[in-house]
Amino acid sequence: MGTERNGCDNLRCPICYPNWQEDEQSARVRAKADKEDCVRCWRNLQKQAEKIASHPDPIVRNRQINAAYAQLWWDDRHFQWAGLAAFASKQVGCGLLNAADMIKKSNRQRDAYQRWDQNASALERMSPYGSPRMPIEDQVIGEGATKVYQMLAMGNTALFLEIWPLHKFYESFGLERLKRCYPLRKTISGEVYWPFKGEIEFGREWTEVTGAFSAIDSGNIGEGVKLLARHEQLNILQPAIYSDPMFVTLMRGNQFAWALNIPTGSAKEVQLTLANKCTMTGGNAQQETFSKQPLANLADPAQRMGFVMRAATRFDQLLHDPLKKFDVENSLYLIANPRH
Repeated sequence: MGTERNGCDNLRCPICYPNWQEDEQSARVRAKADKEDCVRCWRNLQKQAEKIASHPDPIVRNRQINAAYAQLWWDDRHFQWAGLAAFASKQVGCGLLNAADMIKKSNRQRDAYQRWDQNASALERMSPYGSPRMPIEDQVIGEGATKVYQMLAMGNTALFLEIWPLHKFYESFGLERLKRCYPLRKTISGEVYWPFKGEIEFGREWTEVTGAFSAIDSGNIGEGVKLLARHEQLNILQPAIYSDPMFVTLMRGNQFAWALNIPTGSAKEVQLTLANKCTMTGGNAQQETFSKQPLANLADPAQRMGFVMRAATRFDQLLHDPLKKFDVENSLYLIANPRH
């Protein structure tokens, strides 16, 4: 009896399993089909994300990204990170608008000077006040604003392309299939648009991702938000934009000037407003500020994560407030439906 039992433990035993070859072949076919289905799903979701984030104007593209994040939250309140991301991405859009205004101001001055330079008479050129004003500081600010504009737009787009498909995959197929298919996402790297090729591997398996969706699946929303925030800030944005020396210098200069009230005309407070507006006046119940210290460094991962988690806590508190939650929900509705 013992020998028979041991023999039957061998799944290739021709006596106990006379059809073992056919069974193995069927299993291989099913595994191959399952793998192909995983890849096909990733490809489809990635192309959907690319379509959402395809507008050539970064400001319009940002609004579409904001709407997609907000819609994730409306579809499933377990996706609390996505609701917070809608507000954070909206704040990036505010930064884009501010940078665009500074760029336009600088360009208007330069264009006016160039027109004067082409048409001015010799006598006009001799006058120290003959040419249009083109202050050096405004031109320097314009150059810096161009860099900020480019980096904010690139980071906003890449983060969306990374995280939105993960949420949609989990939403459509559940946790176990996400875990099973996650290692295959990188196989489509040559078919997709990824702004950080050569810097961050597309489709890399991050422990924060599987950990976050496992937490969400078990109902631990706070842990899911924390892990996705770590993935967002440390795995993607840190190497992508916060390691760029010029961008870091510009961010530190902005913080220094704002905190010390230096009248640059361009410095802005780094904050996250949990509303569909860029800023709010009066009480600060719906906003979180980065720091009031002049030497605070947004590029420092620990300082930035502290800011993000304070915002996440404030967001969670507002969602559980019997009155203020309606303001937050209304803002997310307006972000998700920008035409309304």
